[in-house]
Amino acid sequence: MNYTKSYIKDYPRPSLVRNSFLLLNGMWDFRFDEENIGLDKNWSKGFKKEYEIKVPFSYLTLESQINIQRKVDVVWYQRTYEKKSSLNHILHFEGSDDYTMIWVNGIFIGDHSGGYDRFSFDITHALQSDQNIIVIRVEDNFRTDKPRGKQRWKSENFGCWYHETTGIWKSVWVELVDQFYLKDLKLNANLDQRSLTVEFECNRLKSDLVIEVVVEYNNQIVSEFEQKLIRIRDKATISISTIEDQFKIKTWSSEHPNLYDVKITIKDKVKTYDEVLSYFGVAKWKSLNKGIYLNDQPIYLKMLLDQGYWPNSGLTPSCEEDIIKDIILTKEMGFNGIRKHQKIEDDRFYYFCDVLGLYVWLEMPSAYEFNQIMMERVTSEWQAILKSHYHFPSIMAYVLFNESWGVPSIISSKDQQDFTVGLYHLTKAIDSSRFIISNDGWEHTLSDLITIHSYLPYQDDLAKAYQNMDKILSNEFVKDAQARLVFAEGYFYQNQPIIISEYGGIAFESKSGWGYGDQVKTEEEFINRLSGLTQAIKEIKDVSGYCLTQTTDVEQEVNGLLDPYRNPKVDLKNILKMNKK
Repeated sequence: MNYTKSYIKDYPRPSLVRNSFLLLNGMWDFRFDEENIGLDKNWSKGFKKEYEIKVPFSYLTLESQINIQRKVDVVWYQRTYEKKSSLNHILHFEGSDDYTMIWVNGIFIGDHSGGYDRFSFDITHALQSDQNIIVIRVEDNFRTDKPRGKQRWKSENFGCWYHETTGIWKSVWVELVDQFYLKDLKLNANLDQRSLTVEFECNRLKSDLVIEVVVEYNNQIVSEFEQKLIRIRDKATISISTIEDQFKIKTWSSEHPNLYDVKITIKDKVKTYDEVLSYFGVAKWKSLNKGIYLNDQPIYLKMLLDQGYWPNSGLTPSCEEDIIKDIILTKEMGFNGIRKHQKIEDDRFYYFCDVLGLYVWLEMPSAYEFNQIMMERVTSEWQAILKSHYHFPSIMAYVLFNESWGVPSIISSKDQQDFTVGLYHLTKAIDSSRFIISNDGWEHTLSDLITIHSYLPYQDDLAKAYQNMDKILSNEFVKDAQARLVFAEGYFYQNQPIIISEYGGIAFESKSGWGYGDQVKTEEEFINRLSGLTQAIKEIKDVSGYCLTQTTDVEQEVNGLLDPYRNPKVDLKNILKMNKK
């Protein structure tokens, strides 16, 4: 594998890497707070443990070493932490669901609402010179006006909703930084200008600080610059054109995932205060004449819907190798992309998609009730998610809503339509370089890609239904073609690329679990039916790709190409053949 120079195994934030860090994953003290008495009992200063839990796994999972199937809204964590450095200590949480409070040595550090975005606190002021105690309280409930994704809001699984994930479910770590350090970094490559814009933020300044940036490709320096730091937040644009390549620049794609290395240093004349490593890829997305183009070349999407669940660890991969295995299997089956469904994945997933070459749709996990709280929560979390994921060249599209979840009356409700349109424009203002899908599947408002879900079970049915694509795109209801209209009232087709973004979902015959359409009995029947559906989509006029449901079985939904343990249900060579045909 062609790792970037920034790669460190298990490092949680591959877009901005320092050597000075400590993972706090592992065994923590743990306690249920079923009566919600911990705050009144001052557990924030320390508590008597009830269990030991392996962070970052939810207590509901086998990997947590607790594996208790009981819904408890409030849980507590604690562990000791030894201060071994005089540097500043930044405590990072990659994901904790849902409302998290943090104390160090009984001193309240801060709180955060949201299960899918990263958050951080400087804990230096609360640390003692030797042993310290970190205490965390997490509260999670069944409210439906907050982003949930595929986490159920009932005591039992139902439909396509699965076990909840309460508490810490991504890495917890401490980063050590000097008195002057790089706080934020945004790298924006421009293919047409053959340039890189480096946007950066420092924590604070002094008069003689400078920033140095070095860009390399394949161990050869492409560009470097140094400038005096005169603003907390600033940017600079440099050329990345090189005589080493006939096209003067190396672009990123699924077939050729070329990445540049970046080193950034903050220093004065006598001391280096900070050195970080990063990377970037050159990926220019656009639509033209109903087609999708990457770096001015047309592409056809062959994607898998992937929900990112594991049978023993829930939403959390048990190790880095699990992430890599899923990506490699996806590519070996002939797919060039992943629609990561209703989950914000571990950052290492996006890193390995960058390195190995796999297109990704980043999808906001849904809430399921439209009200003021929902709008505030979705908007707040989504902005944080966008900021932390702008970096990854593999991400080609943002999905704001899925199948009208959280906006159930969008077909006619002006309020719900306006919210999706507002979120579209907010997203476009933050990042105009990617496609945006307002409501995947149906009832689109403003969307750069028009995506349609179709679970018709047989090739002939699908081919017949989509002979009327012009009528479908005119927002006429065509019997058997779709569950709902493609556009919300007042919105129309404007020659965007079209993707069949859910189809298939075929399940083998079993006594439990479900799939779409009739269950199949043999591998031959499975392959014939799936290949027929896929071929029918390829023959639909003006369709630019498809997304098959799905990579693996997930709990009661048993319609994956692989079982939950990633064992193939069919010969994967036949899936590869289907995609290549």
